[in-house]
Amino acid sequence: MNIGSVKTWAWLHKWSSLVCTAFMLLLCLTGMPLIFNHDINHCLGKEVEAPSLPANTKSASLDEVLAHAKALRT
Repeated sequence: MNIGSVKTWAWLHKWSSLVCTAFMLLLCLTGMPLIFNHDINHCLGKEVEAPSLPANTKSASLDEVLAHAKALRT
């Protein structure tokens, strides 16, 4: 390999890497809010959290929940 081909390959490697880096940066910046959506909403106060209940709390049946929702609706 002569010096001209080394310079050509170095130039090609540098610019192709910069193009790939730009696409990876775009993917990282746009994908981060999707991955950390729950944490972002929690920090901004846009998410409602269920209160902690005692360990011996009885679970409500779906029929009871539906009946209560229908009663509130009418």
